[in-house]
Amino acid sequence: MSLGCDAPGANLLPLVTTDAAVARLERLLSETGRAPSETLLAFDADGTLWSGDVGIDNFEALLEEGAVLPAAASTLREEATACGLPLAADPTAQARILYQSYELGAYSEDRAFRMMAYVFAGYRAEEVRRLAAEVARATGLRDRLHREVLPIVAWASRRGVLRYVVSASHAVVVESSIEQIGLPIDGIFAMAQIEEEGRFSTRIVEPATYGAGKTAALSAGVQGKALLGAFGDSGFDLHLLRAARLAVAVRPKPELRARAAECGGLVELAPLPG
Repeated sequence: MSLGCDAPGANLLPLVTTDAAVARLERLLSETGRAPSETLLAFDADGTLWSGDVGIDNFEALLEEGAVLPAAASTLREEATACGLPLAADPTAQARILYQSYELGAYSEDRAFRMMAYVFAGYRAEEVRRLAAEVARATGLRDRLHREVLPIVAWASRRGVLRYVVSASHAVVVESSIEQIGLPIDGIFAMAQIEEEGRFSTRIVEPATYGAGKTAALSAGVQGKALLGAFGDSGFDLHLLRAARLAVAVRPKPELRARAAECGGLVELAPLPG
């Protein structure tokens, strides 16, 4: 996967319309001289395809039900000990302590996102998939879609350009969420738990899809293909954005705006009302 967008740029994000972004992608596709099936677009999920975070939605649902299983208990306690946080005997209570520390800024985001994936230890994949479908419906995920991104996904689908989602949320949660909204996505790289005897363990497939791990997972999975465009909303999407020929911020968070100079050529997709 070829790298681009590495030169320093101004700490400003020029706005581009959806039509303009599609036109640029069409031109880049032509310039590669490759068949569309040898190129791809990569989308972060949470905050980029939709507002909010499906990983957090499902994690909070698990906490609300008090449904963290004993299979996750020892790893959660080890994590709390490593981070100097209070211990709890109940696995749901321990997960809640870690989450509250994350919300207070006392528990790092990369560790928190990994924890919010392996907390499903002991569950079967189909159980997590059903939960994610229920949560997607209950939280109105379809209504949270960012409409300015959808024509870009549709263009890529028509042209035969591959569409991948690269997310720090739980892989099965992301897969189920995308199924619920019917997006034409070719593949997903996300926080995937290793299964043991048909149930999830607390081990995460490496590289974990956070920060540079997003790019590493995508590169390993689509070897030799050209990354035409990448779409993200936060600072931990920067590594993936820098790997693309066209880097697009979607409703960017303040940290991404502040770090725009780290990705020369970064543009912001103009949001659509409603």
